[in-house]
Amino acid sequence: MSSPVPEPAASSSSGSIGITPQRNEGVIRNVLDAWINRSGYVIGWLIFVAMVITFYEVILRYIFNAPTYWVHETTTFLVACIFALGGPIVLASDRHIRVRVVYDLVPAHVRHWLDVFNTIVTLIFAIGMTYAAYELFIRSAFNPVGDLQLERSGTSWNPPFPSLTKGVILVAVAIMTVQSVVHVAQALAAVLPRVAAGILVAAICAGALWAASELIGAGALGLRDIGIANGTYILIGAIFILLPTGMPLAFITGLVALAVTLGWFGASALTLVTSNAFGFITTYALVAVPMFVFMASLLDQSGIARDLFSAMRIFAGRLPGGVAVQTLVVAFFMAAMSGIIGGEIVLLGMLALPQMLRLGYDRNIGIGVVCAGGSLGTMVPPSIVLIIYGLQASAPITDLFVAALTPAVILMLSYMAYVLFRCIRNPSLGPPLSAEEAKIPAAERLRAAWAIIQPGAIAVIVLGSIYGGVASVTEAASMGVVATLAVIAMRGELSLVLLQRAVVQTLNTCGMIIWIGIGAAILVGVYNLMGGTRFVSAAILGMDASPIIIILLMMAILLVLGLFLDWIGIALLTLPIFVPIVVQLEIGGLDADQLRVWFGVLFAVNMQVSFLSPPFGPAAFYLKGVAPPEISLTDIFRALLPFIAIQICVLALLLSFPSLTMWILD
Repeated sequence: MSSPVPEPAASSSSGSIGITPQRNEGVIRNVLDAWINRSGYVIGWLIFVAMVITFYEVILRYIFNAPTYWVHETTTFLVACIFALGGPIVLASDRHIRVRVVYDLVPAHVRHWLDVFNTIVTLIFAIGMTYAAYELFIRSAFNPVGDLQLERSGTSWNPPFPSLTKGVILVAVAIMTVQSVVHVAQALAAVLPRVAAGILVAAICAGALWAASELIGAGALGLRDIGIANGTYILIGAIFILLPTGMPLAFITGLVALAVTLGWFGASALTLVTSNAFGFITTYALVAVPMFVFMASLLDQSGIARDLFSAMRIFAGRLPGGVAVQTLVVAFFMAAMSGIIGGEIVLLGMLALPQMLRLGYDRNIGIGVVCAGGSLGTMVPPSIVLIIYGLQASAPITDLFVAALTPAVILMLSYMAYVLFRCIRNPSLGPPLSAEEAKIPAAERLRAAWAIIQPGAIAVIVLGSIYGGVASVTEAASMGVVATLAVIAMRGELSLVLLQRAVVQTLNTCGMIIWIGIGAAILVGVYNLMGGTRFVSAAILGMDASPIIIILLMMAILLVLGLFLDWIGIALLTLPIFVPIVVQLEIGGLDADQLRVWFGVLFAVNMQVSFLSPPFGPAAFYLKGVAPPEISLTDIFRALLPFIAIQICVLALLLSFPSLTMWILD
């Protein structure tokens, strides 16, 4: 893969979503950001250490029947540090998901002022988080009489990891505060004289400190008096007002949560914000995320995935649309190896799309196959979407993986059927290989078969250990990384440079994903304390509608949110509200546990729709970053419409026949 979550430059003229918007460069900012980015070369190796000790636990547990008592907590601590410190590293490299509808439409001078606004708002968020993290750390590091007494885990090993993790969170947000001050200064220097910019930055910092001191001594600001209904409208309205400005999605949700906490509960409750962040990043189920991302990064840095595509092309034969069909098969394989969405699109965009265009394929079919096939990672186990869903819905992740397999195959076969139907009716849309191209020597076919066996073995190790009950999802992820390293070594590609690139790529990817999750977790935690979950649940259950209508309403809400928000933000914002309602419904004779699994598959399909749907449609922007320059975002979104229709049809099929999802678990 080219990148598990790539960073294509967003086009200011044609895009509404961006990963790396234009930046105001400056010497101080460049030096600071470069220093922080270089620190990522060291921090990233924590991922490798976490993988090694997790695999060590697998060996001891399953071969020598001697499980450890320290690996679980150590791995969770290391990964929590990776997640927390990923924040300043992602801020330094400016790899954020942003909705840029307004940002891209306004003139350049207005964009400069939006940069100023966004950096100031980010600074406010960082200051608030630093204060909350400081209070949380002090409470965990000192006892009530003021003596140093680090909070411990309370297990038989009893390490001080809870307190140390809270200290790492404090360090991370403190660094982000310093970064934000520098970024504000640089943004102001682009629109004001240097002296005026410096004075204004000093005034902003002084004003922020004064406001903080005043708020710390004050109680709640009276927001609670307006009631939970109006509070909900304000919370949602604030998010959607800030979204189009180009501010990072992770900071929008976090800032709104901070503001609502101050207004509803007062400054004394701000530690709840960082408590939610701490609880999120120390969830053991999330340990699998960086390991699967690391595996995808290794596949990217090596030639395994590229050889897989080349090998599959050999077996495409002279079938009209054959190269497009084998591209979908490769996409399914790649999803089964890593569970990462996004990177597949970039890789297929670099390998498959030029090949199809060279062979004379219809451009719309080529674009659609690359984006839709690359999005199969939302469904194909070990999907990170399903891992996050299982974490939020308290659903068995193994059951989710098993249940999602049939719908994932249905989706892939539906894409294939569409391509074959069009290309067989009109072979000019997907010309078959010529007789000369179809002549492949036996030796080359054997090499191609070997190139397929290698990634196939990795997928079997990961999924076989999960489905066979041999290992947990996290342990299977570590086994997958070791298997990938073994294959890379066997190919003669293993090197320190390759590992370094892979760990840094993993750190950047996890930083972007997890900080969106942190912002959403903070917001959900605060909203729950406000009584928001009870309010929404009562409103939905009080509709006097049939269960299927309630599910359809939820699907509609998810589809609308998918037009603007990233999937992890949608998951953390909606699932704590939706899942408790779903398990109370009577649908298809399913019990509560089965309903959790069934709804999880529906959620994953819905998120696949959101991955293609304009104006957010991350798949389109990933492809745009590597597509030929003559292919515009408008061309990409137009090509995706038939595949979006297929996804919605499959979603309707799974809604109508829950047994399609659940039969394999019976």
